[in-house]
Amino acid sequence: MATVTVILYDPVIEYMRSWEGDIGRSTLTLCRRIKTAQQHLAPRKTGALRRSIEMGYRGHWAGGLETFVGANPAHGSGLIGVAWWQEKGTRRHRIPREGQVARGGYLVFFWPKVGRVVRFRSVNHPGNPATHWAMRGAELGMVAWR
Repeated sequence: MATVTVILYDPVIEYMRSWEGDIGRSTLTLCRRIKTAQQHLAPRKTGALRRSIEMGYRGHWAGGLETFVGANPAHGSGLIGVAWWQEKGTRRHRIPREGQVARGGYLVFFWPKVGRVVRFRSVNHPGNPATHWAMRGAELGMVAWR
């Protein structure tokens, strides 16, 4: 029986596991594709959510490489605040909630339905449907990845 001995030296293994190696470059390609897909699918009312989608820091941990992609990736989960509520949706709710006080005692905003700025002590928010833009963007990015 013929045998072949393969020896991978530590520097070669570390290079392969680095951001400059094949695995790291492929991971960055995947992250860029996910970012682009999420930006395309994110709700566009003001554009702020789309602009907040980016790649987080590039780190290492015992299992290999680590980064985050999505809205506010520096926070770790990739979904914080408005991004989270757009992704998961909300039920009907009152703003401000009990125990919270609006600045100056009033909520002040432009209401397109009446065409002017209005002031209320509270409003009944109708809720938002879940859009799942982040997960669908991740799936589309992975489909296009090679």
